[in-house]
Amino acid sequence: MNDIDDLDFAPSRGQVAIMITRRCNMTCTHCSVESGPKIGGTDPDAQELVRWVGMAAEARVRAIRITGGEPMLRPSVVLRLVSECRRLGMASTMTTNGFWGRTPFQARKHLRALKRAGLCTLVVSYDKYHADFQGPGPIRNIALAARRFDIPLNVTMVRSTADPPDLIEILNQTETETGARVRVYDLQPVGRGNSLLPASAAGDVEGFCAACAFPAVADDGRVMACNGPAYFERPSSPLVLGSLRQESLAKLVERHERDPILDTIRTKGPAGLRDELRRTPGFESHVFRSSYRGICDLCHEITRDEKAVTALRERLARPDLTAARRAAWQVIAGNRRGGALSSRHVNGAGACEVFLRAAWQPTEPLADDAVRILGSAHLDWRRLAGYLGGSGLARPLEPVLDHPEVVRWAPTFFRDSLRQRGMHDGLRELVHRDIIGQIGETLTELGGRGVLLKGVAMLVRTRSGRTPRTTTDIDILVEPAVAQVLRERLIDRGFSGATNAGQDTYHHLEPINIQGVTVEIHTRLMAGFWGLPEKELLQDRRPTPDWASLDTMGPEAMAFHAVVHTSSSFFAFGLKTAWDLRVLSEANPALEWERVAAWANRLTAPRAFWTPLRMLSRELDLGLPSSFLRHGPVDPGAARLEKVAQERLFRATDAFVDLDAVSKAGMMLLMHHNLIGRARYVGAKLWWRGSRPATWGDALRRARHADLVRQAWRNYRLYAKNVRG
Repeated sequence: MNDIDDLDFAPSRGQVAIMITRRCNMTCTHCSVESGPKIGGTDPDAQELVRWVGMAAEARVRAIRITGGEPMLRPSVVLRLVSECRRLGMASTMTTNGFWGRTPFQARKHLRALKRAGLCTLVVSYDKYHADFQGPGPIRNIALAARRFDIPLNVTMVRSTADPPDLIEILNQTETETGARVRVYDLQPVGRGNSLLPASAAGDVEGFCAACAFPAVADDGRVMACNGPAYFERPSSPLVLGSLRQESLAKLVERHERDPILDTIRTKGPAGLRDELRRTPGFESHVFRSSYRGICDLCHEITRDEKAVTALRERLARPDLTAARRAAWQVIAGNRRGGALSSRHVNGAGACEVFLRAAWQPTEPLADDAVRILGSAHLDWRRLAGYLGGSGLARPLEPVLDHPEVVRWAPTFFRDSLRQRGMHDGLRELVHRDIIGQIGETLTELGGRGVLLKGVAMLVRTRSGRTPRTTTDIDILVEPAVAQVLRERLIDRGFSGATNAGQDTYHHLEPINIQGVTVEIHTRLMAGFWGLPEKELLQDRRPTPDWASLDTMGPEAMAFHAVVHTSSSFFAFGLKTAWDLRVLSEANPALEWERVAAWANRLTAPRAFWTPLRMLSRELDLGLPSSFLRHGPVDPGAARLEKVAQERLFRATDAFVDLDAVSKAGMMLLMHHNLIGRARYVGAKLWWRGSRPATWGDALRRARHADLVRQAWRNYRLYAKNVRG
């Protein structure tokens, strides 16, 4: 599946690429248009480029992609074109190698100018081929500056069949905190890249080709069906539409939309042309190679055969085939805008569903629809590795990393990252069990009992034979009279922490640490403003098999607590909650969901339970009873909160202190369905701050760390956009 980063996925009229120069300060060995510093010819002058942009506006094009070569070799021209796009009501994006960001000052200077001119999106190319000419420093400088000026940034990388060992190091230069999205593409045998792939290389050729979704204007005025791969094709090729120096862009865009060969490529890919050619009289025995080096290899073979092109154009013009393509396009376009092929779905629920299913049945082949997700260039493998690892699923996923489909699509750094995390998590589990044992021994000495909570409770309740998910810290609930004594005794045993420390928050003491693991001693399950029926939740305590003084809650209470805690964490790492619900359902087929529903509807914030549960169940097919799911609220406020949850459950990895206070408060108020609940929450916050004045300083420090105003404004705009959408 060949994919592109797009501003709008609609044929032709969505956007047009304009190559403002073929010159480049680099001579990358994979370049599809063979750019370099010694390229001859004359760049189109600024006036001609402005005229082309005007022609695009007349053709009702909605966005311009400025490309090269390296467009920032002509920075004044770039600024003029971006300004012209804004004046004409079109969005603009630019693809660059980022050489101009060698220092933080230069990156900020150029991005400030681009932002003022009206640039909407920036795409920076960086991979092992670009690394021959510059290190990752400029990319990080640009990523940080883009975050400062609120310019969406994509980092695109081309990979060959073998990933460079330092790719993960490159990716780490654009850490998630910068807001950059990384997209990985397969190397195609076009331009200089033709010499990099041996004839024996076998690439994927199935699926539609999104590169053919919009045309590209070359530096010499030719208009092509795709940006890059068609640059060196003959004028007779269907991939070459004509020239702006002879025809209007509106006419060429219309030709791009109506050509049945191009229409087939963007709905069924070159493989669709291959299949139709085999059905064409006289071509039934046409010989195709057993394998191709990539989607462009097959496309060029077919479109360079003039007899095949003529026969295909006649066959594909049939009304029934035209109608079928139009219907297919509507599905593709709809899915790309907000459905199963959209970046939001691929990097959210789509990837989570694929890997949850794989982790649950690691010996089974991946489902056919998994390839649609894994093969999407929208998939941010770096972020996904962090999300899956942070959800504690690195160990359950270890067998999956050798599946052929994962090996085919997942970059090596993704698989290596999860393997390393899995090894670390295996050692961490041994440490956790040792610490739990020490806590159990201490409670026995004190004549008390404790209840293990959250991840460690799931650890001891996961069935034998199923790899448990990993948790980061240890949470244990004890009677308030025992809590402080237990904490001091554990410090005497070697745990670190301030002595005589009191409550750190509403429901637990200040944490203590040992061997890199944080231990939180709870005096209640959660803060009082949630309104949990704690006595009922603790009535069905179950002894643990290995520690006489330690229990867990019953399965219903564990499920209930896991879901509400997801909301208290502002919907980060929702996948671990989905995993826990599956584990509990598997171990307890007769789990009383109606009992859970009764608890949920007694909360002061019922939405805090029903919203994440509904989203997880709907997107990840948890198999929960439909009669149970119907108990939750369906009012407009719940629908608005669902928009927030959907945005965060499947991709948010921020820690509690990383999210700005305004966004957290806004989410908490949305969770409460009436004024009484909201007043109770606000009152609890004010009482807590008032009784502990020092916490105001901590709050202010966290606000500065989180870049409060900028992050709050960004999150509000995202919320408003999702609610409108």
